[in-house]
Amino acid sequence: MPNVTAVLIAEMLLLCATDVDGALPAGTRPIVRIGLTGALLAELAILGSLTIEPDGGIKLLGTAPDDPLLADVREALAGQPGGSRLGRMISALSPRIGGSRERVVDRLVSEGVLGRDRPSRLQPTRHPVTDLAARQRVVDEVRAAAAGGLPLRPEIAVVLALAVPCRLARRVAPGQGRSAARRRMTQAIADAPLAPDVARSVGQIVSAVAGIAAAMASGG
Repeated sequence: MPNVTAVLIAEMLLLCATDVDGALPAGTRPIVRIGLTGALLAELAILGSLTIEPDGGIKLLGTAPDDPLLADVREALAGQPGGSRLGRMISALSPRIGGSRERVVDRLVSEGVLGRDRPSRLQPTRHPVTDLAARQRVVDEVRAAAAGGLPLRPEIAVVLALAVPCRLARRVAPGQGRSAARRRMTQAIADAPLAPDVARSVGQIVSAVAGIAAAMASGG
């Protein structure tokens, strides 16, 4: 992964969420999985492969992207009834593509950014960071954007926006000025250089992720 711009939004989100030992913040695994699903949908919206209609319906556009993971996501969406609603699809999509987190982890393992380590049959598989420099480039760009120190790329804007419902704000903005950084995160989609219809679709995806995360946090 020599070039940060070639990384999927979901990969950037997971690298920001994961510490060097491969651990997520306590209690965030289910929410991060939902966030990764939202990140994959947002990437398709930015690429022009789907749009979210005002009533929350998902409408596919154009042809499948070249990226295998994104193509699988689009295919899974295509197999659903027309007009499937966004929140329901985000909740249901992960198992239909082999697990959102699992697919993103596998991709990062294949790129040499994460490893795969299972100390014993009684312990879960860990995915420690093996390319520390690659992860740090992603984290540095996301944190600089949260601090207001870089122009806001659309992909980074999505990472910032999803960090809040995924309970990753402290990972993205660990130092002083966290309140200002959090405001930038919540405003990120509106501030990003996105076409109005794409910004609306991505904003709806982020809002749907936030709604699901809130329901999970409250036990709903």
